[in-house]
Amino acid sequence: MKRILSCILFAIYTAFTVLLTGCIENDVPLPVIEPRITAMDVEGALDVMIDSQTRSVKITLDETTDIRSVNIRSITFEHSQTQASWNITGVHDLSEKLSVTLSIYQDYVWSIITEQPIARYFTVAGQVGGSEIDTANRRAMVYVNANVRMDEVTVTSLKLGPKEISTYSPTIEQLRDFTDKVQVDVMVHGRRETWTLFAEQTETIVEMISVDAWSAVVWLKAMGIAEFDNGFKYRRKGDSDWIDVHGAAVTVDGGVFSACVEGLTPLTEYECCAYSGENQTEIHAFTTESVYQIPNSGFEIFSNTESTKYYSFYNPASSVVENRTKWWCSGNKGSTTVGTSYTITNPDQQDKMEGNYSVKLESKYVIIKFAAGNIFSGEFVRVIGTSGGVVNFGRPFTLRPRKLSLWLKYQNGPIDRFNGAPDNGSVKEGDMDRCQVFVALGDWDYRTYGGTPESPVQVNTTDRSTFFKSDSEAVIGYGAYVGDKATDGWIKVEIPIEYVSVSRKPTHIIVSCAASMYGDYFTGSTSSILWIDGMELVY
Repeated sequence: MKRILSCILFAIYTAFTVLLTGCIENDVPLPVIEPRITAMDVEGALDVMIDSQTRSVKITLDETTDIRSVNIRSITFEHSQTQASWNITGVHDLSEKLSVTLSIYQDYVWSIITEQPIARYFTVAGQVGGSEIDTANRRAMVYVNANVRMDEVTVTSLKLGPKEISTYSPTIEQLRDFTDKVQVDVMVHGRRETWTLFAEQTETIVEMISVDAWSAVVWLKAMGIAEFDNGFKYRRKGDSDWIDVHGAAVTVDGGVFSACVEGLTPLTEYECCAYSGENQTEIHAFTTESVYQIPNSGFEIFSNTESTKYYSFYNPASSVVENRTKWWCSGNKGSTTVGTSYTITNPDQQDKMEGNYSVKLESKYVIIKFAAGNIFSGEFVRVIGTSGGVVNFGRPFTLRPRKLSLWLKYQNGPIDRFNGAPDNGSVKEGDMDRCQVFVALGDWDYRTYGGTPESPVQVNTTDRSTFFKSDSEAVIGYGAYVGDKATDGWIKVEIPIEYVSVSRKPTHIIVSCAASMYGDYFTGSTSSILWIDGMELVY
C-alpha cells in the first residue's frame, strides 16, 4: 500500500514539474552571427563593390546593359545558413535602390545600389568651347561662332545613349536647322528618351578658362573654335621670346583645349596666353609654387625621446630644425606595451642605400595580435586593450608633387596570421603577403575625419568603417605601390600621384609604408620585412 501511494505521489510530482517547466521562458540569448555578402556575379557589371560596414553592394554596369533587366547570376554569403527575404539571383530591375533582409537569428538590411555611367557628347562645326550636357533634364547645349548660319549647322558628333544600341530620330545627318531648339528621340532597349538640343551664337573666339600653377608645372585650359589651330604661349616674365605649346602637347575636347607645361622653375614669375587661329587672349601672369621635401626622408635622425623601449624618428637635439619635432610615427608604441623585444620599426645601419641608415619595418606576432611593421606621417594615439589601436594620419602640406620616389627592399612569406581582409576577396590565408607604400594629398577636415588639426584622419583598427579610403571626397591626389614578391636586393620605386583636380590645393599629406598591407585587419605574414630609404618628392 505504501509502495502504491509512493508511486502515485511520484507521478503527481513529475506531472507538476513538467507543467512548470513548460511555463518557464527560455531567456538564453541567441548567438549573434551577422550575415555578410562576400561575392556577387552580375551579368554586364564592370565592377561590384561590397561594403560589409555599410551593408551595401554597389554595382557599376556597362552602358549597353539594360538596367531594368539585370541578371544576377550568383551570390555568395559568408555563412551558408544565411536566409534572404527574396531570391537575389535572377533577373531584376536595378534602376532603383533595392533592399534585402539577410537573417541568421537576427535580421540585417542590405542595400543594392546600381550606377550606369554613359558617355554622352554633342559637337558641331564652328563650335566655341565645350558642350554642356544636362543628363537630368535631357538637354545639350553648344556655342558657335557668330559667323555660323544657324539654319546650316553641321553636327559633327552625337551620342546621347549607350554606344552601338541607340537609334536617333531625326538622325545626325538630318540635323541642320538650329534657329530654334531641336528635339531628338533616343530609342534604347525598346524605350524612348526625348532630348532637347540647343545651339547659340557667341562673339567669343578664344578665352582662357584657367591657369593653375604648381611648383614646376602649370596647367592651362582655354576655349576656342574647334576647327582652328589652338594652343598656348608662355615665357618667363621679362623674356622677349614666347615658347609655343601646340600640336600633340595640347589635349583637345571640341572647342576646349588644355596643356600641362613642364620644366618650370619654382618660385618664378611667368606669363602666358591662349590662341585660336589668329585670335589671342590677353596675357595672364602666374607664379610657380615652392618645393619642399619630407622631413627626415632618409631616416637618419632618431632618438629615445618618447620611450626607452623604442626609437622615434626625430631628435630635439638635431641641428636641423625640422627634425627636432615628430613628423614620422610608427606602431612601436602599441607593440612594445608587452615588451621591448616587440619593436616593429627600427633604424637599420647594416642594410641601407643612402646615408648611414635605412628604416626596417618588420611584421610580428605580438603575444595575441599580429602587428605589421609600419611607418607613417602622423601620430599613434592610443592602444585599445588587446583589440587594436588608434592612429591619426597626416601632416600639414599645401604643395602638389607629381611623384614619390624611394628606395625599397622587401622579403615576404605566406600569410600565416589571418583576421579578415577587404570585402573584395583580394587575399586569403596562405597567399603571399604584400607590402604597400602610398601617398595621399587632401583637404581633410579633422572635425569630419576624427583626428586633429595637425593629423586630421583618424583610423581605429577595431572599426573598419574608419579605415583610410583613397576614394574619399577629401582626397585630391593619390598614388600607391604594392609588392607581392620579394625583391632582389634594393630597387628604385617611383609612385606617380594621380590628381582628381589640378585647381584644388591640399591641406595635408599622408605617407604610409607597411610590410603587410592588410595590417589594419591584423592580417599578414610574420616573415615579412620592408626596408625604406631615400624618399623624395618629385615636382
